[in-house]
Amino acid sequence: NIFFVANSQKTSHNIIPNPVSFEKGKGHFLISPGTRVVISPSSKELSNLAELLIERFRIYSIVGSANSKEAIASDNSITLILSEINELGAEGYKLVVDRQSVTITANSGKGIFYGIQTLFQLLPSEIVSDLPQSETGKWKVPACHIIDYPRFAYRGMHLDVCRHFFPVEFIKKYIDLMSQYKMNNFHWHLTDDQGWRLEIKKYPKLTEIGSRRSGTSIGRNIGNDNIPYGGFYTQAEAREIVAYAAKRYVNIIPEIEMPGHALAALAAYPELSCTGGPFEVWTKWGVTDDIYCVGNEQVFSFLEDILSEVMDIFPSKYIHIGGDEAPKTRWDACPKCQKRIKDEGLSDAHELQSYFIRRIEKFLNQNGRQIIGWDEILEGGLAPGATVMSWRGIDGGIQAAKMGHDVIMTPGSPCYFDHYQANPAGEPLAIGGYNPLKNVYQYEPVPESLSAKEALHILGSQGNVWTEYIPNTDHVEYMAYPRALAMAEVNWTSTENRNWEDFSARFNQHLPRLEKQKVNFSKSAYNVSISTVLDSKNNEMLVVLESDVPGSKIRYGINLEPGKTPHKKYKKPFKPEKNVSVSAVLEINKLKPGNITERTIYVHDAFGKTPKLNTTYSERYAAKGPITLTDGCRANALALRSDWFGFSGEDADILIDLGEVKEISNVNIGFLYNPVNWIFLPTEVIIELSTDGQNFIAAEGMRPDLLTLREPVAIDYNHVRINAKARYIRIIAKNRGVCPEGHPGAEKKAWLFLDEVMINQPVD
Repeated sequence: NIFFVANSQKTSHNIIPNPVSFEKGKGHFLISPGTRVVISPSSKELSNLAELLIERFRIYSIVGSANSKEAIASDNSITLILSEINELGAEGYKLVVDRQSVTITANSGKGIFYGIQTLFQLLPSEIVSDLPQSETGKWKVPACHIIDYPRFAYRGMHLDVCRHFFPVEFIKKYIDLMSQYKMNNFHWHLTDDQGWRLEIKKYPKLTEIGSRRSGTSIGRNIGNDNIPYGGFYTQAEAREIVAYAAKRYVNIIPEIEMPGHALAALAAYPELSCTGGPFEVWTKWGVTDDIYCVGNEQVFSFLEDILSEVMDIFPSKYIHIGGDEAPKTRWDACPKCQKRIKDEGLSDAHELQSYFIRRIEKFLNQNGRQIIGWDEILEGGLAPGATVMSWRGIDGGIQAAKMGHDVIMTPGSPCYFDHYQANPAGEPLAIGGYNPLKNVYQYEPVPESLSAKEALHILGSQGNVWTEYIPNTDHVEYMAYPRALAMAEVNWTSTENRNWEDFSARFNQHLPRLEKQKVNFSKSAYNVSISTVLDSKNNEMLVVLESDVPGSKIRYGINLEPGKTPHKKYKKPFKPEKNVSVSAVLEINKLKPGNITERTIYVHDAFGKTPKLNTTYSERYAAKGPITLTDGCRANALALRSDWFGFSGEDADILIDLGEVKEISNVNIGFLYNPVNWIFLPTEVIIELSTDGQNFIAAEGMRPDLLTLREPVAIDYNHVRINAKARYIRIIAKNRGVCPEGHPGAEKKAWLFLDEVMINQPVD
C-alpha cells in the first residue's frame, strides 16, 4: 500500500476532526477477548453503543453494568458513562485511556458515540476492515486524555439522488462514512425535474411516471443517450434508512422541491401546472420554466398531502422545501397566478413565491416542523421561521442572519463537491468550478461582516454532491472523498485548532482506512500544480511547481516523451527560454501517490509583461490579476476559476507594453465560449499598434462567426500582420453586453473570458 507514509509534519494523533484538546499519555491499553465493556447507567441506548465496541473489537464478552457511583474504570475494561459535564455540551465527550482501562464520558448517547469514533481512530486502519481479530492481532490503544465537542450544531453532507439514483446499501454506506467523521445531518435531495424518488401512497403516479425518464443528457446537454432510466425508494426502504441513520446519530433532512424543479411531478399530474401540459420527466440538466401553479388551490392540497406522508417517514424537525431556481415565466402569463397576486395584494411574481413559501411553512409549523429553503426564498420577503441554506455565495446567508434567521452556509465555492477538485484535464467530466481539498479545508462558515450576536445564527455548513455528471456510486465517492473529511473538520473544530499542515499529516493516515472500506476516494490532492509567477525583482516569469502536501518532494522533467516518469528533483522556480512542456509528480518516501501532471508554458514576446486594463474586470474571476493574460498558461475550458480572466458586461480593453519596438508577426488571443454559464465570445476584436504609446494604428479587426456550440470551448483568435513594428499593442474585445433573447439570462450581463494574449508566438 503506497498510502501513507509518514510526513514531515508530525502530529501527536491522527484524529479527524481535530479534537478540542489532546494530551498524550504513557504506554497503551491492550484490548483482548477478555476485555469487558461497562455501562453506566444501564440503558438500552448505552447497551446498543456497547454492542458497537463488542462487534468491532470482537471481544465476545457480556456487557457489564454499574450504577453511576460504581462506574469507576476497572482493569481491562472499556467504560461508557453518561454524566453531566457542562463543558461537553450535548454532543461532546471525554476520552481517557491508560494502561488499565478506557473511559468515555458524555452527557448523551450522541457524545458517547462520537467518543467511540475517536477511539476507533486511535487504532490502526485494520480496525475498519472485515478481518477477524485473529488476523489483525490484539488492539493497542495509545494512552491519552481527550476533551472534545463541536463548534457547530449542524454538520452536513448532501446527496442528489434525482439526476442519478443510488441504491439503499450505498445510502447506508454514505451515512456510515458521515458518522465516522462526526457529521450529523444528511440532506437527501429526493425530487427534481429529472426524477421523483420517494413513494407517495396517495399519489402513485409520482413514482409510476415521475421516477422514470426516457433518457439522460450526454455531456453538457449536447445529446441524449435515449436509454430509459429510473428508480425510487419505497416508504419501507426510506424508513429503514432513517432507522439506520438514527443508530449512527445522523438526522435525515428530506428535500421535496417546490415550486420549481417540479417537472417530474408535473409529468405525473400536469393539471398542477400553469399550462396543463403534457410533460415528460426532463432528460436535460438545468432549469425548466414549468413549475407548480400557485394560483391553483389544488396544488396546496397536493403538496400538503405529500408533506404529510414525508413527515410520517422522517422525524427530522427540518423539512427542506427547495425554493430555488423557480422561473416566473409561466406565472407572469397565467391568469390563475395573476388573480392570486391581485387577490392577495401582492406586487409581483417574486412576492407570489414568498406567499407560496409562507403557506407551506405555516402548514409545516402546524405539524411541529420547520422549513429549510435555498437562499432564493429571501426574494419577495422571507417566511417568518425559515432557515436559509445559502448557496449562491455568502450574501444570502449574511442577509438572513442579519434578519435574525438561522442559516446553513453552503456556497458553491468551496462547498459544492460536484465541482472539479484538480486540473480538469486529468479529471472526469464535472459541472465546472474548482474546489480542491485545501480550499474546502480553509473555508470559514461565519462571514466577517456579522456581529457576534448575528454569527450565532450560522448553524454550520455542508458539502453538496449534485449528480448531473456523477452516474454511479464510485463516482460519488470520488467527488465526496476526501473533501468530506475537510468539511467535517471545518464544522467540528474551532478556527484556532485548524491548521492545513497539521490536517494534511492526519489526512494522510486516513486514506488507508477509506481504502479498506472500499471507498473510491480521489488522489488528486497529491497532484503537482504547475504555474508561473512574476519575479518582480528581476522582471521575469518563472515556472513554479507546488504541492499542498507538506513534507513532500517534487520530481519534474522538460519535454519528456509520452509515458516517461519525471525524475529531476525540483529545487526552485526556473525560467523557461522557449515553449516548454513540463511534467511533474509528487514523491513521498520514494513513492508517488499522485498522478503525473503535465502543462505547456508558452513563451512569447508579451510573456511576463503586465498588461494595463482600461476597463473594469471582475474580482470574482481575476485569477492572478492582469498578469494572467500574459503568464504563458493556457486555461482549461471547464475550469472557470483557474486561469480565466473575466469581464461582466464590460469590454476588455488591454494595453501591453513590450518594453521596446519589435517586429510584430502575429497576435493570438484566447477566449471562452460557455453559454450555459453566460460566457460568450466577443462581437468584435480590435487590435491597435503603436511605437510611442500615443499614436495608434488600427490593424485589421477580427469578427467571429456566430457560434451555436453548446459545449464549453476555448477558442483562439489569430491575427497575422507581417512587418508591422510596435512597442505597444492595444486589444479591444467587445462584450455583447447582455445575454441574448431566449437565453435563461436574457437581458442580464454577459461574461467575456480571456486566458492569454500571445504576441509573436512561434508558429509550428
